[in-house]
Amino acid sequence: MKKTTLLLTCALLFSATAQAHRVWVETAHTHGGEILKAELGYGEFPDLEPIAKERESLFKPMQLITERGKENLIRQRRGANYQFQSKSAVKDGSYIVTAEYVPTFWSKNAGGWKRVSMKEMPDATYCEQSAMYGKHIVNVGHESADTAVITRPVGHRLEIVPLDNPANIHVNDRFKVRILLNGEPLPNATVTATFDGFDTSDRSKTHKTEAQAFSDTTDDKGEVAIIPLRQGFWKASVEHKADYPDQSVCQKQTAYTTLTFQIGHSHH
Repeated sequence: MKKTTLLLTCALLFSATAQAHRVWVETAHTHGGEILKAELGYGEFPDLEPIAKERESLFKPMQLITERGKENLIRQRRGANYQFQSKSAVKDGSYIVTAEYVPTFWSKNAGGWKRVSMKEMPDATYCEQSAMYGKHIVNVGHESADTAVITRPVGHRLEIVPLDNPANIHVNDRFKVRILLNGEPLPNATVTATFDGFDTSDRSKTHKTEAQAFSDTTDDKGEVAIIPLRQGFWKASVEHKADYPDQSVCQKQTAYTTLTFQIGHSHH
């Protein structure tokens, strides 16, 4: 009995660990004429931590999206493996910085989680192909609040598209966003949001998702209005789970996406 309980507890812990990681993006406060520095969050929001070496290959290069297009960010010199920067100085303006965790199979059996499909783990009790995306709105220069770049979809499979620049949003205003799945509006999707400092509990051992300060569902147009309760660094999240096309390969196909943004004063 005790052994069974222990196995179940371990399975739950493995499950929590595998499912709790989310991708988000954070940038340092940047002035025009400076190098933009960005960090790839993967773990317990808002804490940044090194990415396990064996998982580095699961991430596409972070990108800076400007009116001129997309450019890959480069690893910060002498920085950690989650720290990146632009290749050259940026001008005043509004930009998007993206991160992407490529679709990856995770299967679980009595021995725990492995990065394989059910083809490689026939005794799997659960299999999920996970894809994760992160977008961050960065306004370089104190007067920047443009919308041209940030209200344009970047093409992620699951995406939160802001309909305004958060620089124009005050506390308790309505910050409208649209959720897209494969480029199409996603109705009835649950959108949650929280901010740095809202959940101060120690989640390093439980790996549970942090408490949320906002939750609502999208309308028929895939839109919802996030209501920020206070100034600070915010993260909005959406997930979408569907049956994997070939059930002999995997059971579920899941996409997780986040949008991070600043309301009010800089958090740096």
